[in-house]
Amino acid sequence: MKKSLIALALVAACGAADQPSDNLAMSSLPSGQGGTAMPTTPGETPRTGIARLTGLFEGGTGAQKNQLCMIEKGNATQFGLVVWGGNMHSCSGSGQATRDGATLRLAMAGDSACTIEAKIEGQMITLPASAPAGCGYYCGARAQLGAAAFTRTGATAADAMKAVDLAGDPLCDAPPR
Repeated sequence: MKKSLIALALVAACGAADQPSDNLAMSSLPSGQGGTAMPTTPGETPRTGIARLTGLFEGGTGAQKNQLCMIEKGNATQFGLVVWGGNMHSCSGSGQATRDGATLRLAMAGDSACTIEAKIEGQMITLPASAPAGCGYYCGARAQLGAAAFTRTGATAADAMKAVDLAGDPLCDAPPR
């Protein structure tokens, strides 16, 4: 009986050696992709997290949520954002977004040059710790864009349209029909 159990154990071990373990398979993924599997829903892919930029991203604490909306229109992506600070002061603006891998460039359309290089990680977009000097133009005295983080809460143009500016108007325009 002992000999048959030993033989069975050896056969089982040989079969298992032919297939990589989950740990080995995950360790062969590119850096930063570790062992966390990301869900695949509309607008997402397992490898990059966000395949399409269209959608609504929210963050922050308190009654007012920071919001970033993006709508892809042909070869361009329009964005709008609002980031809340103290005493109801905020930063807000809109413009064109461009993506290069995990880098998202948000170029404000307005009277002051402001292009922010944000990072995409999984379902989160994070602005750098400090924004370029020209970006202060888009902020009230007690608000700043630096280190704001947004997590995807919707992946459609309809979701993006839920983001509103200070007056309650949509931050992003509806896509053409």
